[in-house]
Amino acid sequence: MVNTFSGTDQCRSIAQPDKHGFLKVTYNGVTWKIFVSQGKLRYANHSVQTLDTLNYHLAQLGHETITQLEADMDGMSPAAWGAVSSTIEHLFQQGKLDAAGRAGLKNAIAKEALESMLWLPAGNAEWHDESNVTVSDDMPELSQILTELEARLLSWQKLTPNIESPHQQPYCPDTGKLSQSVPNGMLNPGLLAMLAKLMQNKSIGELSIFLKQDRLKVAQLLHPYIQHGVMQLRDAAAPFNLLPNIPALASAAPTATPQLSTPSAGGNSSSKRQKIVCIDDSPAMLETIEGYLGSEGFDVATVENPMESLSTMFAMKPDLILMDVSMPGINGNRLCQILKRSSVFKEVPIIMVSGNTGALDKAKSESSGATDYLTKPFSKADLLAIVDTHLKTAVAS
Repeated sequence: MVNTFSGTDQCRSIAQPDKHGFLKVTYNGVTWKIFVSQGKLRYANHSVQTLDTLNYHLAQLGHETITQLEADMDGMSPAAWGAVSSTIEHLFQQGKLDAAGRAGLKNAIAKEALESMLWLPAGNAEWHDESNVTVSDDMPELSQILTELEARLLSWQKLTPNIESPHQQPYCPDTGKLSQSVPNGMLNPGLLAMLAKLMQNKSIGELSIFLKQDRLKVAQLLHPYIQHGVMQLRDAAAPFNLLPNIPALASAAPTATPQLSTPSAGGNSSSKRQKIVCIDDSPAMLETIEGYLGSEGFDVATVENPMESLSTMFAMKPDLILMDVSMPGINGNRLCQILKRSSVFKEVPIIMVSGNTGALDKAKSESSGATDYLTKPFSKADLLAIVDTHLKTAVAS
């Protein structure tokens, strides 16, 4: 029996220090396996990952693809290449990948498997305990990866229903339309014509290999042309048609696109310089906040696009976050909920900021997990007062 479930909840349930083993999930004839230990992700894959999957990630990481390496694949028959993990080990043994390259490739393939599993509408889940599992320091925290993938999902969902899967195959039924101006189109006619020739039954993911871009970025570039009929999409080819489509947005809640600057170099009279991350789509507001806090010695980082900077935010480990409610890529309320699910940000005070009191009232009513709320415009004294209050509370707790 297939039961409706949340892939995210399933993964968070195994991202615990006492869990050693793997989660097996089956749906629509596809099997996912997520191997964990002490909250860290050891590996993840699914049963329809192929050499195309491996080629995509080799290209993304700046390595030669299997096609380029084919002549050098001594001692490995073409039939054996279908096993992605075996191929990675063979590349390592043949000296085509160093240890860091092997680890990076395995992590990238694991993230792809996890991403598709989080899109599942249903599935059968089984937990398998393992003993004598080796854990290394370079293994990523599963909870951190889940938070990154949740934010990435919001970007994918903005492309629906025009794009339903990264495995769909774009094509141009009328090349004469390539010279037309398309609202929000970022590609010139020459590049569009080149892409039209490249397509040839290739998926969005396969095109990204040629473009040396993340497949989400390629989908975002193609979206305006698909939306306005310049390009169309064929269904995903087998076996990728067995994978889940991008889940539709549950509601028409405000969406957003928030960019990370380097921390300021302000001095602090205290022994520990407290780190504050400010998330807002307005560069002027970020500059104001950075000026107010930097002049008081706080270590300040400004973020315009948190969905592209989540891994950096995790590495920074802020003491407090200031977050705008209304941003043109992800609703601040939703982002706050996502961050609070991670153990990294669970105890970090998050202050929601907005010039719209109605938006703040809505944020409060939706229980985002925010610690407090600040209305724009505010003075330096207002900002320092609320920051000081919650930093002191956090230290005391």
